[in-house]
Amino acid sequence: MPLTRSQEHETMAEVPVNGKVLQWARAIRGLSIEDAAMLLRVPCNELEAYESGERKPLVGFLRTMSARYQVNFTSLLMPEPLPIEKPPADYRMRHGQKPLSIETLVAREEVKEALETFADIASESKKIVPKLNIGKAELDDDPETVAARERRRFGVSMDEQRLWHGLDDARRQWRQRIEDRGVFTYMIPMQPPDEVSGFSIFRDDLAAICVNDRESTEGAKLFTLFHEYCHLLLRQTGISDENNDNQVERFCNQFAASFLIPRTPLVEAIGDVKTPHEFSGSDVKRFAVWFRVSNGAMALRLEKTGLAPEGFYIRCTAPWDVPQEPRPVTSKSQPSPIRIRIKRLGRLHTATILKAVEGRVINSFDASQLIGLQPATFKRISAVLG
Repeated sequence: MPLTRSQEHETMAEVPVNGKVLQWARAIRGLSIEDAAMLLRVPCNELEAYESGERKPLVGFLRTMSARYQVNFTSLLMPEPLPIEKPPADYRMRHGQKPLSIETLVAREEVKEALETFADIASESKKIVPKLNIGKAELDDDPETVAARERRRFGVSMDEQRLWHGLDDARRQWRQRIEDRGVFTYMIPMQPPDEVSGFSIFRDDLAAICVNDRESTEGAKLFTLFHEYCHLLLRQTGISDENNDNQVERFCNQFAASFLIPRTPLVEAIGDVKTPHEFSGSDVKRFAVWFRVSNGAMALRLEKTGLAPEGFYIRCTAPWDVPQEPRPVTSKSQPSPIRIRIKRLGRLHTATILKAVEGRVINSFDASQLIGLQPATFKRISAVLG
């Protein structure tokens, strides 16, 4: 469709932006000048000219930059750039510390800004934002002991855990119990998990966990949930890939496996077997179903407890946790927009925002921005939350 005269004028109009702001926008997205130029489909020298102030970009180019950097258009019009925050701790080693994708950076920005909003709400009314109620841990601690302590704090028995209907239900149940401790939880699609499995943030007595919703299985997402919970206990938050080379990541892996699969019930489950034992794939899958965990988590736990021989996890996990084929989407199976948003943001985030509206701490417009749905849906959201 040809452009209208007003659209042509807008596209051709130069904008007197501060080139340093364009540099800032590129820097917060972790882009080199070469990568940014490729993303924007312009020569490097042209982008450098805009950033140096030698040339002024057209409105249409700024809109393209806003969309591809995923930065608000009005931010590009600021008179001066904002300070660039210190990057989070990066514990990734499994595939090397590749630069984080824009998708991941935007997800972290979304969660960080949510916590800042909750801090503002708490300063107005402490009753609206739940108090954080989690323990503490040190790297010198035994992760199994820490897991047993936290398990008692959660108050979930093995009998209750086994009543849950598969990994989907287990992930939902555990997520709710983490939120009951005052931790905001998010499930946001980021780059494939070879970049990042999740991240955590702890600031101003507020804590958040974000799981990569593109992880291949529900079991992997569940493991990440407790891996990141352990980062909060350690007060050492950041970007994770659950490798076993980094000391912090290794501790969090051992905590998550110990929490989800307590040692005593595991020993009882395997029965009268001489250990260490080379369990079969069917054995591992059977135990994983009993404990409502992934096959990989079970294999790791068997090895770390000495019930399976050294190297068992590395030898056996690859063929087990295979992603399921996506089910055909029908009008009946498609979740509603409300449920999709609640899954992404968590029940605690959503309920806290609605309480803030009811308490007149924030207005409906701001709430709709924080939930991603129109104010007209708020009553239905409340009904879904229960």
